[in-house]
Amino acid sequence: MIGLLQVSMMETLLSSLIPIIASIKLFLTFAFVIRLRTLGLVIIFFTIVMVVLLVFILIFIYLKNKHEKKYAKYKIISGLLIRKAVFFDGIMLEETLIPVTKRATKLMVNNRFRKLFTEDLITAKNNITGTSAENLKHLYRQLNLHKNAFQDLKSTRWHIKAKAIQELNLMEIIEFKDNLFPFTNHKTELVRMEAQTALIQFTGFEGLQFLDTITYSISEWQQIKLLQKLSNLPPVHIKIDDWLKSTNNSVVVFALKLARNYHHFELHDLILTCLDHSDAQVRQQAIYCLGEIYTNETSIHLISRFWREGLKHQLLIIKALKNIGSENDIPFLLTLLPIDNYEMKLAAVEALAFNGKKGLSSLNSYCKKDIEIHNISMQVKEELVA
Repeated sequence: MIGLLQVSMMETLLSSLIPIIASIKLFLTFAFVIRLRTLGLVIIFFTIVMVVLLVFILIFIYLKNKHEKKYAKYKIISGLLIRKAVFFDGIMLEETLIPVTKRATKLMVNNRFRKLFTEDLITAKNNITGTSAENLKHLYRQLNLHKNAFQDLKSTRWHIKAKAIQELNLMEIIEFKDNLFPFTNHKTELVRMEAQTALIQFTGFEGLQFLDTITYSISEWQQIKLLQKLSNLPPVHIKIDDWLKSTNNSVVVFALKLARNYHHFELHDLILTCLDHSDAQVRQQAIYCLGEIYTNETSIHLISRFWREGLKHQLLIIKALKNIGSENDIPFLLTLLPIDNYEMKLAAVEALAFNGKKGLSSLNSYCKKDIEIHNISMQVKEELVA
């Protein structure tokens, strides 16, 4: 009986599980179908993406090749036009026209070609001089490229302004000098530098008028460039008194360099006032300047300010005394020899050695009681003999 009961219970359990198993089987079948459909959609999606990407690449390659072919044609036309100008041997008058093909003339309205041609023209102008360079400048005007550069001055992008100013400068479009003046005080340094350089190039020393109005600092590198430009010009008398009183410290520094380079001895007293300037660079340049622009009393003024300066400026003052000092400076120079600083000792020894017979005699007397000064003195004397 018990066995039959167990068999009956098992049959009942199995019969109850059959619907569950059927449901699970149906679910798995349905899930498999869904997965197949999802996989199919994924495959279709990636296939579409690959096709689109392939089409994009093909279009890109086509456009790139088309652009390169067009660029190559532009370069050929540009090169031929520049060579025509370089080798043009006609009489060059203002109304003279360098031969330009109709195709090149039409292309000038094309922005890309005009920019490419202008860059090629400027590169060529940078690399040649003489008649050929003059021909290129003539062609630049003939094609009205200077008017495009003038329009670029109105751009809101600073690098386009700077490039336009540089272009006008190189091609010597001097009639635009008044338009360039406001850019000498532009907020962007590169624009300022190009405008300042252009004005010097166009009008020489007269172009320094921007020093009256600029509020931004003139960098050390820009000062070097401007002085180099001016050095290629015949020296003229320039009034720089007001620049030495400028509230722009860099203008004062530059004015001091001008005073030294062009030997403005009449400004000696005004340069002396710069020794008390609040800016260290101004004081430093004033010391340099007084080493060449001096009177019999200059060393007195330098010595009176010696102890209030740092080591760097103190060494510059001693170097200045080496060039302009007199016997009256010997006692001061002797007081520097005991100072525990080799640079100071060396500078003082050199100044004494260059201060005539009395200075050399005072140095020899001091050497007898200080072996270090004796050794430095021997070194300096060897250099003097050499």
